[in-house]
Amino acid sequence: MLSANHNTELTALMAATATGSQQAFHTLARQLGPRMHALAARLAGGQAAYAEDIVQEALIKLWQQAPSWQPGGSVAGYASRLVYTTAMDHHRRTRPTTSLDASMMDIPEPETITGGLVQKQTRSLLLGAMAKLPQRQQQAVALAYFHEYRAQDIATSLGTTEKAVESLLVRARKTLATLLPANLNAATH
Repeated sequence: MLSANHNTELTALMAATATGSQQAFHTLARQLGPRMHALAARLAGGQAAYAEDIVQEALIKLWQQAPSWQPGGSVAGYASRLVYTTAMDHHRRTRPTTSLDASMMDIPEPETITGGLVQKQTRSLLLGAMAKLPQRQQQAVALAYFHEYRAQDIATSLGTTEKAVESLLVRARKTLATLLPANLNAATH
């Protein structure tokens, strides 16, 4: 969790960025960059180049959206949401657009697939299911499980209460339970 002084500093930098200060934006990017990259790397399954693309695009959005940003939540939480939504956009764009008939290829049983491939498929299934959640639930899930925010921090970031965050997470888990295959569902609980 960021200290109150650091949050105040980030808010001031964001306000200066909103007025067009490139220097403030560069400082903001340097301070938020490592945290944004860590989240992007988790969402990208450790693929460094993919994570860097996500952060780059999220920083562009941060610059472009700075003039319309309203103080109230944490700047770090706002940046995290931008990383998450950017990762979801990348995921949607890179999903295969055609499906292959199972008879066209010999598909090995899951226990014979290497761990990395299983992880990639699991992550793809999870991100695809998360994309079907309402935006507030997506944000709460990303902040809680990918960014490891506490309920209090999520509530601040989303401009809501801790009780509302808990409700968002409960509803998201119930929806994900219906969207994910049973074997993946058991592994994620």
